[in-house]
Amino acid sequence: MIIKVCEQLNAWLGGYQSILKHMTPGNFNWFLHAMLYYHTKYVLRKQQMKKQQKEDDDEEENLGLDEETEDNNIDN
Repeated sequence: MIIKVCEQLNAWLGGYQSILKHMTPGNFNWFLHAMLYYHTKYVLRKQQMKKQQKEDDDEEENLGLDEETEDNNIDN
């Protein structure tokens, strides 16, 4: 799992390679730190939304909306 995350992060940072090449070491460290911070916030928010969506889907399944009611059985 961690390797997959690192690969995704490296791929994401690859888009900034031309900018990073021309930075001083101090600017590079600051930029990398800031980008990691924002990327982490983005990933955590995305995970939170996915978890919330799953919980909402589970609640809908537990509402019994797909089950027939007694009234419907009487009419048949």
